[in-house]
Amino acid sequence: AENTAILMQATQVTLIEAVAGLLIATIFSFGMMILCFYFPKLMDFVLPIMITSQVIPLIVLAPFFIILMGIGLGSKIAMAALMCFFPIFVNFAQGYKAISPNIHELMHIYNAGVWTRIKQVYFPLSMPSIMAGLKISATLAVIGAIVAEFNGAEMGLGKNLFLAAKRLEPDLMMSSLLLSTLLGVMFFGIIYLIEKRTCNWANNTI
Repeated sequence: AENTAILMQATQVTLIEAVAGLLIATIFSFGMMILCFYFPKLMDFVLPIMITSQVIPLIVLAPFFIILMGIGLGSKIAMAALMCFFPIFVNFAQGYKAISPNIHELMHIYNAGVWTRIKQVYFPLSMPSIMAGLKISATLAVIGAIVAEFNGAEMGLGKNLFLAAKRLEPDLMMSSLLLSTLLGVMFFGIIYLIEKRTCNWANNTI
């Protein structure tokens, strides 16, 4: 019973961290892409850096965030957001790059404004790629939060896993592992359902 209360609280904390991280990463990715649409040369400069940065094991930055922001929620949200940002941005950029040059030409002929292009063409046509990025990030958000908790946290599934390993408590470890997996699956499922709806919307928009 004591473990159940601890697990529920820990799951709630990790859920908040992962959701906040994913939302922040999505907002930043979209903001960055919109900036690239307004300044196309920026895309050619930023995209190779983003793709190259994928080889850096971002997990090693968890202690840095804790030193910088303390052991509260902030450092866990920052870690989750960082883990999520790259897949969303890179997939969105690849989706945009895959748009046919004929469509760009057509927009140019009609003298469509940048915002009209973003709303009517870039977003709808990039939607499958965006959703692919979000599905990757959905599980990475949970991993990011848990890894950050491993390095120091007041509460969370990552802290439970760390303590269970040190104290040799298999019940707590397995329960925390199961709940972590369920969080990841739940996140993925929600994004999958959103994908079903948004891709229909995107097809109707075009």
